[in-house]
Amino acid sequence: MTTFKKYIIALVLPLLVLTACKKDGDTVTLESIASNELVASATELVLTNATASSNVFSLSWSKDSLRINHAGEYGLSNTALTNTLQFDTVNTFTHPKESLETGVQKLYTGTALNMLVLSMGLVPEETKTIYIRLKTVVGPNLDPLYTPTVALTVTPFNLVSFLYMPGDLSGGWNSYTTMLCSPTSDGNYEGYVNATQWNNFKFTDQPNTEGTVYGSLADQLYKLDASAAQWNIWFDEGGYFLVKASTNNLTWSKTRISSFHISGDFNDWSTTATPMTYDAVNKVWTATANFQPGQWGNSFQVIANSEWTIVYGDEDGDGKIGAGEKVYPAAGTHTVIMSLSNPEKYTITIQ
Repeated sequence: MTTFKKYIIALVLPLLVLTACKKDGDTVTLESIASNELVASATELVLTNATASSNVFSLSWSKDSLRINHAGEYGLSNTALTNTLQFDTVNTFTHPKESLETGVQKLYTGTALNMLVLSMGLVPEETKTIYIRLKTVVGPNLDPLYTPTVALTVTPFNLVSFLYMPGDLSGGWNSYTTMLCSPTSDGNYEGYVNATQWNNFKFTDQPNTEGTVYGSLADQLYKLDASAAQWNIWFDEGGYFLVKASTNNLTWSKTRISSFHISGDFNDWSTTATPMTYDAVNKVWTATANFQPGQWGNSFQVIANSEWTIVYGDEDGDGKIGAGEKVYPAAGTHTVIMSLSNPEKYTITIQ
């Protein structure tokens, strides 16, 4: 309460100056401001797919208000006081995620809370504590006030989401077979497509007509637009592309993939000696090579466009590609098969 008294005194001074200009004799004072408290509905949660659409967590707080005498004549702006929820993985709140609030309660579905904690760097299936507080600002020249911090120990789950691409690539505007994937549902999606010039499409977050549909701005092909004024998106050139889209920044991009090569100990890590061939029917890239140990062992990686920018491997041999990883084949002649058609799981197999 001592802290609030300090703000009351600080606020009275500018109000007095304002009053003197309005009407002699009026003394405008700030009458009261209540202290705030943040209440969480739980201290520990294990999030799962089964509760993804249910309300699993809530935060509530009392509604602070600034009141003055002569309110009818001098009134306060509705924006004089702002409340912001802050979330961080450390209780010093060095890099908090913030959410400006106008009510006195915040409800989270399992999906919403899962996305929030994943965006804070939490790892699916790993338990970690996050810290939450409410920041109240009562004036631009005053330090914020904070509620006591509440802690939530939470275990997120691996929530995969997709951004579908109805249109020419999927075989029609009511078809959703081509898609990008976000492995953590953080709003950032990617996938590979084989397009021809002038293929038209849009993005949507549901494989039906009920989702949010994104086209492009009329004058900016790579800026997404969810309004009724949106245009179709199209490929201005044909080819094999890595497509990325962000529903956070409302942008999309394409990177043309002219080639994939396998590069490793067997060919002295050449970026051009062993190209892969694309099989458009089966949507896989293949190459055959005689793998023999070199100076640093017997491993290889797959690289795009003969550059060390897009690099794939499979370090643990589970068939699922990891960026920057290596593959460790047995010595001998093998065929490497890489599939990028499923954006949820790129794979490398050796035959």
